[in-house]
Amino acid sequence: MVEKIALTEQELDEKLKELAPQWKTGKNDKGVPYIERVYHASKFMEGIDFVGKIAEAAEVNNHHPDIIINYKRISVRYWTHSASGVTLADVQMAQKIDPLF
Repeated sequence: MVEKIALTEQELDEKLKELAPQWKTGKNDKGVPYIERVYHASKFMEGIDFVGKIAEAAEVNNHHPDIIINYKRISVRYWTHSASGVTLADVQMAQKIDPLF
């Protein structure tokens, strides 16, 4: 299991470039960093099926994202609450989710 310690901004940038380059960084309303990717499905049910695949991967890895469904637009956001930031585990989950779409 990957140790869940928040990455520095530089470490996060490096890991995203290496493992999940289409994911972007941001901060929530409390200033906590996260990573996020927005996927655009061609049909509503395609997006729902994708969310099911994300849920299965999250359960297997016991690491769950925030998911927002806006019709055919699926936003997936990761950060580790206990670390108050983005960890290597978050980036690795992003890498696992990308091929599921």
